[in-house]
Amino acid sequence: MVTVAGVDLRGSDRRPSGVAVISGRDLSVESLYSDEEIVDFLTRHRALVVAIDSPLSHSPSYRHVDRVMVRLGFRVLPPGWRGMSMLVERGVRLASRLSSMGVVVLETHPRSALKSSKCRGLGELVSKLGLVLPGRLTRDEEDAVVASAVSLMYVEGAVVEVEGVDGRIYLLPPVCGGSD
Repeated sequence: MVTVAGVDLRGSDRRPSGVAVISGRDLSVESLYSDEEIVDFLTRHRALVVAIDSPLSHSPSYRHVDRVMVRLGFRVLPPGWRGMSMLVERGVRLASRLSSMGVVVLETHPRSALKSSKCRGLGELVSKLGLVLPGRLTRDEEDAVVASAVSLMYVEGAVVEVEGVDGRIYLLPPVCGGSD
């Protein structure tokens, strides 16, 4: 049984980031602030794959992979936009730290991943995955759950890769029967 996780990262550690871990069919969700809290939580749960909702590379505007996402109908923000620089810097730093610990780090975009899953919402997605939501979640926690589902699909070899010359964004395969 491989433990996977998802992080809906905030640009500032003064605002909570959503963090979700899937171990078997158990789902744990937290709102955490500092990088240290996030790393400790992921380490404590022994997460081997972590999908992070943040661009994990710098660019002055849209990266090639972002333009591919837009062409596919997904709405993403470019790393170079004002207001994104703190998030990108934090994402790159967290990804580097986790990678140095042997964790596989994926870049994802939860809203796009939920859309690519063809599920009508988070409830349908977690039900299809055999998980149960642990009560009422914030939007950041919901996005972290979707990101953790991306990690799970990555481990199962069923993840969708959107590739550009400058990176990859991982999304969910169509796990539900609905349409867009």
